[in-house]
Amino acid sequence: MAPAASRTVVLTRQPVQAGAVEAGLAAAGYRLAFLPLTDFELPADLAGLRAAVRRVEPDAGNDGGDPAGLDGTAGVTPALAWLVLTSPNTVRALVRAGWDGRLAAGLRVAVTGPGTARVLAEAGCTEIPWMPEGDASAAGILAQFPPPGDTPSRVVLLPQSALATDEVAEGLTERGWEVHHVQAYRTVPHPAATERRLLGGLPPEAESAETVSVDDLTGADVVLTSPSAVRELVRRRGTAVPAGTRFIALGQPTARAAAAESLHLAATAPSPDALGVLAVLGLGHRV
Repeated sequence: MAPAASRTVVLTRQPVQAGAVEAGLAAAGYRLAFLPLTDFELPADLAGLRAAVRRVEPDAGNDGGDPAGLDGTAGVTPALAWLVLTSPNTVRALVRAGWDGRLAAGLRVAVTGPGTARVLAEAGCTEIPWMPEGDASAAGILAQFPPPGDTPSRVVLLPQSALATDEVAEGLTERGWEVHHVQAYRTVPHPAATERRLLGGLPPEAESAETVSVDDLTGADVVLTSPSAVRELVRRRGTAVPAGTRFIALGQPTARAAAAESLHLAATAPSPDALGVLAVLGLGHRV
């Protein structure tokens, strides 16, 4: 294998989404580039999302007295026990709908992993979120999420992407929770409509990030960061693998999407983080 410094790792997302994975790869000596394939925008109808914000805010609905339900209709809604956030974009969508990061008294918050926790803190939330240990994924949440027990409420608010599967909702329901699901955002081909786009301008540290097109992948290690990125990549360029290129899935859901699209993978990272990617690149011992 070529030394790290001579190979480029392309991540199929936008520079503004860069986080711990990119930092770990850069520290290992890789040159990074980004291939923006998908983007994220608010749903056309914001009634459900705004109702969700009212449910989680202090003194605004977690006492069962909210005048509007999660679907925007009149009615009394039950108190919440948990707010479960499965992606950073869910947090961004709530903020765009008016949330300032504060939580109603007694409401706990759960996140998939450190990336979502970081964006949650940036949104102004001072609560330390619960997150699964060792598996920053939906499977990790379902394997480790606390049971209802004797909690006064069994209601979980689960805002998610329109593309999200029923895995988390059904899994939590099977464990005894009453799940209230709401669409938080839509995944669309990059770029999204300006007026509804979730991701803003680049932070200063990302302004110089290199971006590439689907025609610039020869000889690169391409980290497929999501199922939607896989589908958009195949839509734009088909399933042919460029010379010297290796496609690497960041986690099992992305690997399953690649299999469904008949896109050949060189490897699947054993964990959706820098260590997982470095392990399949043969450099896990360097971090």
